Formats: sequence, structure tokens, C-alpha cells
Amino acid sequence: MTNMPKEARDKMLYAALHLFTTKGFKETSILEIVEQARVSKTTFYQYFKSKEELLVSLFQQLAEEIIKAVESAVQQEKKVTYKAYAGIRRYIEICVDRSTVAQLLLVESVGVSQAVEKVRREAHRRLADLIYQIVKNVIPASVSTEEVRIVSQAMVGAINEVVVQNLFESGQDVQIDGLARLLNRIVVGSYVNLSLKDSKVLR
Repeated sequence: MTNMPKEARDKMLYAALHLFTTKGFKETSILEIVEQARVSKTTFYQYFKSKEELLVSLFQQLAEEIIKAVESAVQQEKKVTYKAYAGIRRYIEICVDRSTVAQLLLVESVGVSQAVEKVRREAHRRLADLIYQIVKNVIPASVSTEEVRIVSQAMVGAINEVVVQNLFESGQDVQIDGLARLLNRIVVGSYVNLSLKDSKVLR
């Protein structure tokens, strides 16, 4: 959204997103949110019990948008070998283009509350499931579903850590294509090694 919405709840989410990504979550007060949203405190508490609960709703909405964008990028590729790269590249692209939002989701919201962590884990689970769906049909039957799921979960954690360190901590410009290709090689390599786990190559 680029303009203030009309509905009270959406107004508060819009205002909160702006304030959280400019001032920071901890530094933003409920009063500032309602003032920017042009609603009353009474209205705020009709929709949210706390600032943390508002963050949960905002996190869910943003995560849904990001996941749908990544899914769309994956679905547009017909070849399995390109699907993972397309998804990783789109994810990094979103994080670069909306870096303040990505920082809110990946860094600043960490440890805010158990409810926020639950939403974060659900978003990570859905991204891991997306990776799983991409690779499940090309992994040998000798590899268990659980093993594939665990590696998929690990890949999401690794990609997020790379984004955090390269986008928020290095101070350097992120080369989206190069980073996406490297991460894709790591992802593919992880599944190849998983497929070869019982072969003589790894003995």
C-alpha cells in the first residue's frame, strides 16, 4: 500500500508499518500509531490488545505477501532445476527492494513475543514446504520424506542468515543474481549429498 487505507484496522497496520520501519518497533508507541492512523486509542483496542498483537497481524500479512510472490516466481519456471533459483532470487530481491520491511521481519521482531515467534516459524515452515515441494519428485526413494523436510528447513534458515549478514550487516550493495546463484548451488548441493548418503562416494 502506498496510500492510507480507509478501514480503521488497515489504517493502523499501515501506520504501524511506516513507524516500525522508520523508528523501530520498540521506539514506537501506540499513541504514535493511532495519531498517524487518525483513529482513537479506543479504536486501537477494539482490534488489538497490544502493540505486540498488532505486530503479529502485520507480520502475518507481510509474510503472506512475500510467500505468494516467491511461489509465483517458482511456478513460472517449468524446469525443476530453475525453480529453486527463481524462488531464492525473488526472495532476495524482495528483501533488497523492501529492506526496511525485511529488517523488521528478520531482525527487529526477533524475541518480541511468543506469538510473533509462532508466526515467524509458520512463515519459515511454509517456505521450507515450498522447497520440499520443488525437490520431492527428483529425490531418490531411498531418501526419507523426513530427511528432505529437515534439509529444506535448514536451507530456509541458511538463506535468511545470508540475507541478514549481507543485507543488514556488511554495509555493501547486494548482488542479487550472484548471491542467488551461490545459494542455489548450496541448496542443490545439499540435496545431491543427501541423495548420495548411502553411496561409496561418501564412505
